[in-house]
Amino acid sequence: MLANIALFIVIALAIVYIIYDSKKAIKAKNNIENNKTVIKSQIQKSESYNEDETFLWEEEYLMIEIIPAANYEYLFDKNIDKRKALSSYSKIKTETLKIEINEFREFFEGIGINKYTKIFYLGIGDIVINDCQNTIAYGCLGDTIFIEHKDDIVENIWFVSNNRDTKLNTEIVNLLNQIGSKYNLLLVDNYPVTEKIVDLKIIDEIESYFKRNKEILFTN
Repeated sequence: MLANIALFIVIALAIVYIIYDSKKAIKAKNNIENNKTVIKSQIQKSESYNEDETFLWEEEYLMIEIIPAANYEYLFDKNIDKRKALSSYSKIKTETLKIEINEFREFFEGIGINKYTKIFYLGIGDIVINDCQNTIAYGCLGDTIFIEHKDDIVENIWFVSNNRDTKLNTEIVNLLNQIGSKYNLLLVDNYPVTEKIVDLKIIDEIESYFKRNKEILFTN
């Protein structure tokens, strides 16, 4: 009899512990999600921008990609699957241009655009700070161009905007135009709502793209 009572007590305590531990885990998860929401909200709604630091959410990686213009014909193929990212159909990768990262640095510095000294990666888990070892970033007013390199060769280029100003960021427009003209590049927006192919050699196309995106942003 005593053995049965003891067994019952042990089982009851185990159940209580499991319930407590589950609630604790759920609470911890909610705290992480809430913190992420607060951080992202602060980034998006901030009226001032820190020109030393920039942010990259993991889902933003290569979503607005800058690729060789030689891919133009492949991106307009009628048989492409619209469920996939548009730039995934590019056959000529940026790395094949063999642009040295030091050449890119000199190019951006020659233009005089701001260079971010820290990149904060945000996603599931802790915030990771990248001290620009294999990725560098340039931009202003929440608009950022990221350049990823490997073995001193530019591998990927993409654009992220946290700019919530209704005015056009002419500095970024001109920068994208200069990059596109020098290296013959396209901007490919893979987001379903704003999906677009932009010839960066044509400044009118860049301006139209940004104006269109701002209309979508500020009317939704």
